[in-house]
Amino acid sequence: MIISSTLDFREAARRRLPRFLFDYADGGANNEHTLRRNVLDLAEVPLRQRVLMGGGEVDLSTTLFGRERPLPVMLGPVGIAGMYRRRGETQAARAASKVGIPFCLVHRVCVLARRSCGGGRQRVRLVPTLCDP
Repeated sequence: MIISSTLDFREAARRRLPRFLFDYADGGANNEHTLRRNVLDLAEVPLRQRVLMGGGEVDLSTTLFGRERPLPVMLGPVGIAGMYRRRGETQAARAASKVGIPFCLVHRVCVLARRSCGGGRQRVRLVPTLCDP
């Protein structure tokens, strides 16, 4: 399967994950009203593919939380990442730290924060914990 859209990611997850895990990741809270609104709103955002526009070097760096970052990305909490992959939260935090992007842990796994952040700076909030490399 060639993944070329978010719907392709969804279908790949549906095929690979046990049903209860897919339903958790694919669903929303309560009556899923916000989920439906988000899907509809995102469908209205036109994505314009710009191929071969300029041959120079691309700089994706930005400032997040007052610090220069290599990418305009932050890994957010999934909730039960450890059920999708053994020590999923720890693996995600280490990967984020390795490339210099922030990572949030859900409050249920804050005990992993110090180990997961790889010794990086840590800002502790009630929810979530932010690992800031």
